[in-house]
Formats: sequence, C-alpha cells, structure tokens
Amino acid sequence: MNLFRQRKKNQLKKIVAIGLSTLAVSSLGYANEVVDEYELDTVVVTAQRYEKKDIDVAASTDVYTAEDLHRTGARNVQQALSMATGLVYEAKGPGGVTNSTMTSKIIIRGVEKGTLVLINGTPLNLRGLYNLEDIPLESIERIEVVKGGGSVLYGSEATGGVINIITKKSSKGVSRTSISTGFGNYGQENYNLNVQENKVGFSYTYDKWGEVNGVSQTQDTKNRTMETNCNSSEKNNVTLNYSFDDKWDMVYMHDEALNRRSTSFADGWEDLSGTDQIQRRHKFTKDFLQFNYKSDDVTGNVFYNANSLDSTAYTFYTTAGKKNKVPTLSTNTLEKNRTSGFDIQKVWEQENGKILFGTTYQNEVYKPNLRSSADKNRSRNNFSVYGQWETELNDSDTFTLSGRESWTTGADEDKNFNNFSAQGQFLHKINEDESIYASIGQSFVMPTFGQMYSKEGSIVIGNADLRPQTGMHYELGWKKNHEDHKWRVALFNYTIKDNISSSAQKVGSETWYYYMNEDLRNTGIELSAEVKENNGWSYNYGVVYNNPESKFSTDKPGAKTYWDRNYGRWQLNGGVTYQKEQWTASLMMNYLADRVITPSSEHSYKVKPYLLANLNVDYQVDDESTLSLSVENLFNRKDIISHASETFATPTNYMLKYKRTF
Repeated sequence: MNLFRQRKKNQLKKIVAIGLSTLAVSSLGYANEVVDEYELDTVVVTAQRYEKKDIDVAASTDVYTAEDLHRTGARNVQQALSMATGLVYEAKGPGGVTNSTMTSKIIIRGVEKGTLVLINGTPLNLRGLYNLEDIPLESIERIEVVKGGGSVLYGSEATGGVINIITKKSSKGVSRTSISTGFGNYGQENYNLNVQENKVGFSYTYDKWGEVNGVSQTQDTKNRTMETNCNSSEKNNVTLNYSFDDKWDMVYMHDEALNRRSTSFADGWEDLSGTDQIQRRHKFTKDFLQFNYKSDDVTGNVFYNANSLDSTAYTFYTTAGKKNKVPTLSTNTLEKNRTSGFDIQKVWEQENGKILFGTTYQNEVYKPNLRSSADKNRSRNNFSVYGQWETELNDSDTFTLSGRESWTTGADEDKNFNNFSAQGQFLHKINEDESIYASIGQSFVMPTFGQMYSKEGSIVIGNADLRPQTGMHYELGWKKNHEDHKWRVALFNYTIKDNISSSAQKVGSETWYYYMNEDLRNTGIELSAEVKENNGWSYNYGVVYNNPESKFSTDKPGAKTYWDRNYGRWQLNGGVTYQKEQWTASLMMNYLADRVITPSSEHSYKVKPYLLANLNVDYQVDDESTLSLSVENLFNRKDIISHASETFATPTNYMLKYKRTF
C-alpha cells in the first residue's frame, strides 16, 4: 500500500487572497520587537578582512541584517538568500531539503562550486557542501556577501564569491528570552527558544515539513512517469555562544537533519501507479566549534568543523516495474568529513594605509564509507600565508595589493598542490558619497576528497586525476549614496581553467558518473538600488545580465567539448516593505529568465523562467508579542528550481507564527 499516494489539496487560496488584500491596505507597516536604525552606508568586514565602509571597498558587497532576512519570510539562510541580487537559487525540495550529497545551493556569478561560506570568518564548507538550509535565521546577526573571485584572501572555493554569516553574540549585562511557535500547511511546524543571560547565549530551533509529492519527475522511453516525493524532513539546530571577555568568545553549532524521500510509479504504469519503487533516508549531522579572538590589531580563530551523512535506500521494484522478492538494500553508506585548524592575522596602521599579514592551517579528513572496509580514509594538511598592502595615493585614490601562497602536505603521492594568487584593486573617491573602482585578481580551487575518491553506490566514482582550477577575474564598479538612495553597479568578466564540474558527469556509453575538469567563462553586469523613504515605504531592486558558459577539458569520447550555457541570462529581483503603527508587510520576488537546464551529457535546453515570490506580514500585538504570516510561492507556480535536472518549487505554502519576548 502506498502511504504517499494521496496528495494534499491546496487549502491556501483564501489565505493568499487575504494576504494580498492586506498588503494593499494603507494601514500596513513593519513591526518587530527591535527595529533596526536605517544606515545608508554599512560597514563591511569580509571584503578586506578589516572594517571598512562599503563605499570605500573596491568590490561588490551586500550586507543583510537580521531584519532584512526576516522580511523575506524565510526560516533558514538558504531560502533568505534566494531573494538576493546576483545569487542564483537551487533547491532539491521543500525548505531546501537535501537529497544525499545533492544539496541546495547558492550560486554566485555562475560558478556553482565557487561559493565559500564562512561562519564568523571560518570556512563552513566540507566536501564542497555547506548546507545553508540547516542554519536557522534566529541565531544570525547579519550576512555579508562579497561577489567575485575571493581566493586571495580566503583560499580555496571562493571563485564565485564569499558568504560570511555573522552570528549573534552575548553581551555582559544583557538578559533576554524569546520563544516562538509556528504551524502551516504540508505538515509544517517550527519552534524556537532564544535565551541570552549575561555572557551566555543559547538558541534551539526545530523545523519540520510533512509530505510533499511530485518534487521532481522523469519519463522513460515509453513516456511512463516516475515521481520523486519528499515524505518528511526534520531539522534540529542548537547554537551556544559565550563571551569570556571583550576579546575572547566561543560559538558552538550542532545541526541534525533527517530527510525521507521516495520514488514512485506514476502516469502510464497502470496497476503500479502510486506504488513506491524505492525509499531513501538521509541523515546529516554537523558540529561546528569556534574560539574567536579580537583586539585592535590582531584577530584570529581556532575551529573544529565536522559532518556525517548516513544514507540508506531500499529498492522494492526494478525501474522496469518488476517486483523484488525481498526489498534490496541498494544504498548503505556512512560518510564523515572533518576539518580543524586556525586562522590568525595582524594589521599594522601606516601613515597612508594599512598592512595585513596572516596565516592559516587546516587539517582535512575524509572517510568515504565507514560501513565498507574497502574504502580508504583520506587526509591532508592545508597551509597558507596571505598579505595585503593598502595605500592612499592621495586624498581620492587608494590602491590595494593582495597575495596568498597555498600548499598541501600529507596527501597521496602526486596529489599535493601549491599555488600563488594575487589581486590588485584601485578605488577613486569622487566625493564622500560616490566612488568608482577596478579590480583584477586570480583564484585557485583544490579538488575535494569527495570529488577525487567518492564511491556512492558504485554510480558516482571519484576521479583522482582532477586538476586544481585557476581563474582570472576582472571587475569595474560604481557606488553612490544620496540622501535616502543607494546605487551600485558592477561590470565583471572571468575565465576559469579546469573548473571542477558542478555535479558528477556521465560520458558516452559508460555506466558510472564522475567529476571532470571543464573550462568556465562569464561576462555580466549587475545593478542594484535601495530606497528608504520617510512615509513608511522602503524598496530594493536589482537587475543582472550575464552569460555563464562551460565546456569539458577532456579527451573522453562523448564529453561536451563545446561551449554550453548554464543557468539564466537575466535576473530581476526586488522587494517592497511598508511600515505603519503595529503592522508590516514585505513582498519579495526574484525572477530568473532566458534560462536553461544543462544535463551532464546533452546540450542545454531552454526552460521557463522561475519566479520566487514571498509575502511576510507582521502584527505587533504589544511590546512583547508578535504575530507573523509568511507565504512562499505566492502565485503557486510550478517552476523548476534546479539547473541540471527538473525539481519543482513547492506549491503555495504558509506559516502562521507567534513570538513572545521576555
């Protein structure tokens, strides 16, 4: 008997209508227990590893406060960043649910494996995965995004850009507690407890989705359909922070995510329609520990970052529809990854600038399958030294030169890498509120152990011959602040040699998939604006045009050695918020057009644009209590939200939430 055959009916039409009607009412506004003061020009840390006003940074940067993230109506970092300018969203199911090692992604400037995620400056990436969908917004103070190759200052994996998540810190003498609970359709539940007591901060979040059928579909040569269903997903997150004194603090995060999926027979299968062909279970467990030090001129951290992926799959029928006498355990793997190390830097103030010097060490361990004695564990040591020299040529012009030397030891013979990368940046201040800049830099990415050695059910085979990827990045930009407006424009170009393919590829008549090197190129322009008016309205919008393309650099027969398109050429995004008295309404949208699906072994083909649209409405009952209604996929579009296969957006869904602060 198929437990997942009965689809849930859409009960949201009335609620969506109410939400849209409410948005149009002039008495709406934004209210939360803390309303951030609007700052036209924010201070960023990530772009140059020390504090600097955005207008003075020769790079494309965006800062999203906790309030900005809340207005998206999202519950985790992955969904919140889906509304950002220049970031392409990819998901595998509701709430950004994962499918084994195929996780949701945030793609910056068309480089799928080029997003480096940091927690307070420490790399979160493990095996190229960062699982932003498992990080709740409740523990986030702000997120800084730097677009463009950033490997010079941050090392491997930053060829598209850097996302730095800054967590909330506890403060001496501050005492605050909040609790929230939320419910929605498709079996959604969300609970959060936040406690800050003097120097200690604690947060616990539980998030659940029920059954969502038809997240993806495939057809065989007889036009019969197979359907993938998300049966359930649960996420638990614990975040603990402690401030020892004004210089030292500690952050610990523990995440557990349990996802159940099935593939069932659908249209064209007659008596088998609705019957599960295979059932899968994936459990992610992650631990992140960080000790941070910060003084006037020295900053650093010591970190430990580990995850495990436990995957099982039972096959009840063959893909041809023949029933197995006994369900087959087709997947039974337990993979573990770990990194640990430190990053320390010192800044010297000069008469006309600054000098920065730092060093990092990271020990990397990969255990491909603890349930198989045949799979060998891998490890290596990653070292780097980096420096930056910033000098003011005159009152208007600043030049910055950066460099990084990276090398590895301890890997298998001939599998250690070394590289030197450099970057030069020039910024000209037209006046205090306007600047132009130019940047040219190199990037470098090492292949991960998973890409080189993985054996996922004998379908995905690691490619030990992968070469490190190197890139050249160019950017011109203009920034201007004026009264209540902020404008940003960036023109960019890059070429990446030996880019490691974003997903495992199948070539020719071979029956397995593996990662390969490819060449990647892109040229584009980004424009964004923010407006804060005095009548309760605020706006933001962005326009991006680019043309990411790739081709394999291999002599294997059947490989795509021609330039093939990726993602979409046009992106339009924007948001509007209105605040008055006790009310808030925020509508956020992101539109990706002229887009393609890019299969591993076939030419890309056009697919309709996706339109992500979220509505969030808050009502402040009193000083301690807030009611919120968030609606995702407002227009109930069945858009494809992946880029190499066809995974569909979750139908219109909502959550009603109550929060109380003590």
